[in-house]
Amino acid sequence: MRARKLRPAAFLWLLLPVFAAAPAPALADEVDSGWPEDALPADALLTGEEIYRRVLLNRLKAYEQDSRIVSGDRGGAEQESSLTIQFRSFKDANDEPTDGVHSKTRLEYTEPFDLRHTAYLVIDKDDATNDQFVYLPTYRRIRRVNLRGEAVFGSDFSFEDVLPRDLEDAEYRRMADENVDGVPCFVVEATPNATANSEYSRFVFVVEKDRYVPLTIRYWNEAGVQFKELHAEYESIKLFDTAWIPTRSTMSNLLMESWSKLSVLKLIPNPPFTEALFSVRRLERR
Repeated sequence: MRARKLRPAAFLWLLLPVFAAAPAPALADEVDSGWPEDALPADALLTGEEIYRRVLLNRLKAYEQDSRIVSGDRGGAEQESSLTIQFRSFKDANDEPTDGVHSKTRLEYTEPFDLRHTAYLVIDKDDATNDQFVYLPTYRRIRRVNLRGEAVFGSDFSFEDVLPRDLEDAEYRRMADENVDGVPCFVVEATPNATANSEYSRFVFVVEKDRYVPLTIRYWNEAGVQFKELHAEYESIKLFDTAWIPTRSTMSNLLMESWSKLSVLKLIPNPPFTEALFSVRRLERR
C-alpha cells in the first residue's frame, strides 16, 4: 500500500499515573467462530481494510456542518466554542484524486468572540504533504501552518480528530468483535503509515455492523499509552441524504480527566460548493 501523510484535522480535544497500553485483543481471524468454514456469515470474511472501506463509503461527498463543543475538567471549569466546517471531496468517479487532491476542508470559528472568523484550510494531497493554512483576523493575514497535535480551542479534540481520513492513511487489521451497549460491532485497528504526520501511534475503531458507523474510537500516543477515547451516542445517529452521522459525541482525555462534548447543530448534505470557496485567498473574505 502506498504511504501517504495523515491530514492533521482542524479543531473537532489532574494528571493520572501513566499506564501501559493493554494487550491487543486477538485478530478476528484467530478467534474460533464456531461456524463451519464453508458456512461463515458474510461479515466474518471481511478484513480490517474492507470494514474501514465501508466506513468511508458512509460519507458525504460534500457537507456544511455547524457544531458546538463544550469542554470541562474534573475541577468543574467549562468553556464553549462553535465552528462551521465545509468539506468537499475532489475524487473522481473512479475514486481517484483530481489534480493530486483528495479533498479540501475549510473550518471557521464562530465563537468565542475573540476567535470569530479565524479560519483554516486543509488540502489533502496525494503523495505529498498536505497544505494547511490559517487566517488570523487580528493580523489580517494568511500563513501556512502545521496543525499536528493542535487542539480545537482548548478542547480534547485535535484537528486530526475532526477531519476525514482516507483509506491510504494507515494499515488495518481486524480484531475480535465487540458489543457496545448491546450493539454488535466490528473492531479494526489502524496504524498510521511510518511517514504519516500523525500525533497517534494507533487507533482502534469500534464500528456498528448495520450502518458502519464508529461508536467508539480509542487513541494511543507515541509512547504507546491509550490516552483518549471517543464515544458517539447511538441514539443520536441520523440519516443525512445517504450518510448516517452521529450528532452527539464525547471525547475523553483519560490522563487529564477532561472531556469535550461535540453537538452537530446543523448539517447540509452535498451543498453546491464552488472550487473557489476552498481557495487560500478566500480564507480572508467575509
